[in-house]
Amino acid sequence: MAFIIKTVKTLRNNWKKSTFFAVVLTWGGNYTKNYFDTQALMTAYCAEAARHGHQTIPVTTDPRKVTVILNPSANKRTAQADFDSYCAPLLHLAGINVEVVRTESEGHAKRLMETLNGAEAVVVAGGDGTLSEVVTGLMRRTNENAPIPVGILPLGKNNSIGRSLFPGLEKVTSLAEATMAVIEEFTKQMDVMRIEILNDGEEKRAVYAVSGIKWGAYRDAEVKKDSYWYFGGLKKYATYIFNGLKSSLSWNCEAQLLYSPPCTGCTNCHKKQPHIQQSKWFQRFIKDQQTQPSLIDNPECSQQLEKKISTSDLTLFTSNVIPSSIQDSRLPHMNLSIGPGNVDYVNFVKQGWRFEHGEKREVSESIEARTIEINPENLPDKEIWFSIDNEDYEVKPIRVTLLPNVLKMYYRKK
Repeated sequence: MAFIIKTVKTLRNNWKKSTFFAVVLTWGGNYTKNYFDTQALMTAYCAEAARHGHQTIPVTTDPRKVTVILNPSANKRTAQADFDSYCAPLLHLAGINVEVVRTESEGHAKRLMETLNGAEAVVVAGGDGTLSEVVTGLMRRTNENAPIPVGILPLGKNNSIGRSLFPGLEKVTSLAEATMAVIEEFTKQMDVMRIEILNDGEEKRAVYAVSGIKWGAYRDAEVKKDSYWYFGGLKKYATYIFNGLKSSLSWNCEAQLLYSPPCTGCTNCHKKQPHIQQSKWFQRFIKDQQTQPSLIDNPECSQQLEKKISTSDLTLFTSNVIPSSIQDSRLPHMNLSIGPGNVDYVNFVKQGWRFEHGEKREVSESIEARTIEINPENLPDKEIWFSIDNEDYEVKPIRVTLLPNVLKMYYRKK
């Protein structure tokens, strides 16, 4: 009893030191537990990868070759260390010939795809921006007929496609699962958006996206999130609190829309792919396309519907990132969501927090489309921005065309 009383008095008289050491002890305990849990998890994945590596192949067959496009700047320059710790060991244990190519600047991944030779698959070690660059380079090079599968190791700050393919997983688990998907070679067809700038004096090549486009006040608030780093885990909430009254956000997105309804593929929307001359090594992955499938005549496909909008929140997503439970159409389509025209401070914060919890923001109208033109009107003097696969692009008139099932991506078959 005397010992307990003495201990209580000591803690009371030195409460600052006691609190500090209690916090350090708690942190140290959690760190140690997470470390051993991670080691146990990776040991299990390594054993699984090694089983694939132990499988024999004919002596006349070369080991499978995979090219990894690694963005070392992704996620505050942690991508390289995470790749070396959680992804590279599994690929090597599986007996895969891995070539790692590091990007050095914005747009480098596109240029790499123009000179890439000999890979049986391309694996993107980065986030949405790096994936978009790789897909853009691949689609440009192959005339929108991507012949090789693409993998994603979600090492970036924004990982929309990574979360869609490997949902609800912690960091290490998602990286290990994504790597095992590459090893096991299960693929699924994914849609791609072709985005072209309209009414621009300078001819520019199309950009390709896999997830979608954002425009409006919520998009502007999202990109400011990192500036509230000093709030730690609460920064995603702080950004809406501190930006809800700022005029710098795009509160009035006015545009004229011209869109066509979804279509399974007909004489109007089908585009015959030209013969590929740019790269001989791609040709061996492409099936003979001399015989074209019979196409139906769908008059509705040629319809052009018009709509004028004024909103604070516009998003255009592919089905790649839309949960299957809310897809109400079997036709390939893009989903255009138009938010309310006006939103007050309280609702802005409320809707922003809902989005951070994985819920949908309020939508006034939803449109399914195969192609859509967005012609912004009454643009302010300041620069305003779209987010295309979470990368910044200046707001200009654009035409977006859905390319259904043109990209093969690795996923983990359960």
